[in-house]
Amino acid sequence: MRFGIVNQALKGQRLCGDAYFIKEFESRIFIAVIDGLGHGTDAAAASDTAVGYIKNNYQKSLTEIITGCHEELKKTRGAAVGMALIDLESSTLRYAGVGNIEVRVKSRTVIRPISVNGILGYNLRKVREEEFSYREGDIIILHSDGISTKFDLNLYPPEFLGQHPQTIAERIAAEFGRERDDLTIVVAR
Repeated sequence: MRFGIVNQALKGQRLCGDAYFIKEFESRIFIAVIDGLGHGTDAAAASDTAVGYIKNNYQKSLTEIITGCHEELKKTRGAAVGMALIDLESSTLRYAGVGNIEVRVKSRTVIRPISVNGILGYNLRKVREEEFSYREGDIIILHSDGISTKFDLNLYPPEFLGQHPQTIAERIAAEFGRERDDLTIVVAR
């Protein structure tokens, strides 16, 4: 699988409050995007805490990881977290998210994973873990709210979506990135 990543701090900030984690293991690919509440040092500390937990627990179920992150983040400002697990062997995509992390999938079938409301570390009501069919060549995009809600993957022509994921990530960030927030986008194909 190839990846494209843009991770940048709010202008004027030294640290980015957003983070990401990618791990390829066995026939699986785990992708997480984390948005620490706010920006700056405290947001970066929250997202770093989540990444640390995920690094040590990525082989658990997404529900267990979300629940564990919630406990770990109680001593921080809190964060929104979205995570996808692609299983190449079973041709499935699993997704679970809490807060304002968006996931977009360009596939031959309609796939619309949804993050539930909440902030890990503060209020986790439930975890919604969804499973979809995955086909080789599908494009999976996870991003923080540093990307505008006006972003629509269907605005792009098929030839653009055939480019390297880094090119796709950079263009989306340039066209839909918000100037008043940290930004993270991960594109995988």
